[in-house]
Amino acid sequence: MIKRLVLFAICLAAMQAVQAADVSVFGNWSETVGPGDLVSGPGSDIRSPITSSSYQATLAVANTEGAAWTIRVRRSSSSLPTGVAIAVRRTTSGSGDGGISGGESYLTVNSTEQTLCSGTGDRGAVGLQLRLTGVSVDQGTGSFGATLTYRVY
Repeated sequence: MIKRLVLFAICLAAMQAVQAADVSVFGNWSETVGPGDLVSGPGSDIRSPITSSSYQATLAVANTEGAAWTIRVRRSSSSLPTGVAIAVRRTTSGSGDGGISGGESYLTVNSTEQTLCSGTGDRGAVGLQLRLTGVSVDQGTGSFGATLTYRVY
């Protein structure tokens, strides 16, 4: 039993009413789930949650001219099995002018945009970590994936 879970982080930029700000997300996560992921050997279920490294992807916000911004995230496509959820959290504050707050707890991402974090000024190298819950041997084998879309307001 081998499952291949591929999660893609992509980004879109949104225009603010007065000025433009850009968001970039770099990185993706591919996890192969196999016998070593069983809780207690053959006949048991898959460990949960499954998490990426704490710096799996990085986020950057640029061209803010010092203004306040909010990062929102949604799942724009998914072939994840029923019952499997994907979540994201911010693991570092990155660097740059201004500051950043929020997003340190896992946010379960669905098809509706939700606020991940907010800040002011340009920030780079903000670390992101991904987490899967609900993966089970009952879901069968195959390749599954999801695309997360980040937007700045």
